[in-house]
Amino acid sequence: VGIDEYDVVSRLSEAEKIISPIIGADKQNLEIPGTAFTPLHAILAPLNYGSTKMSGIDVGLTYFLRQYNITFDTNFSFYNSTEYYNKLTKKNDPINAPKFKMNASLMWDTEKFGTIGIKYKHVDQYLWKDGIWSGIIGPYDLIDLLYNYKLNEYLGLNITIQNLFNDVHKEMVGGPFMTRQITMRLSANI
Repeated sequence: VGIDEYDVVSRLSEAEKIISPIIGADKQNLEIPGTAFTPLHAILAPLNYGSTKMSGIDVGLTYFLRQYNITFDTNFSFYNSTEYYNKLTKKNDPINAPKFKMNASLMWDTEKFGTIGIKYKHVDQYLWKDGIWSGIIGPYDLIDLLYNYKLNEYLGLNITIQNLFNDVHKEMVGGPFMTRQITMRLSANI
């Protein structure tokens, strides 16, 4: 039995073809998409957990050192509950988010050299479940470098290095492995 799929002709049906009792013009049994009759059809959809309680704290701070053109920005998030009880499976399901995560950045804006920045991101280890995808995410720590330079009145150059130290990780189960990424952009402002 395959995965249920919806087709406008055959409605809810199985992915694989089956031999049907219907005889075609060539006097052979037709091959059609299979349809499950037992157990009863089940369509999977998002689950409404009803009334739930979630608590935590999210704190952000931005500090400007105007005399040096430096901006410091940070954010901390802490969840008190990271799972909910699923009445259908009689088990706890994760909320697909870590108990703790944080971001911090430092940006220096200069007239002579442009804007130079560094960003840091920490994500704690957590359990991820989404349909057939299930597994552990993290922990990971990332450092990004940013550089913006105004070449003239109309042109700007931007260079970004994400995941500077190449901490190979996944940010969601079933998703790609994230590695270092270097991006260079030339932008025009007309």
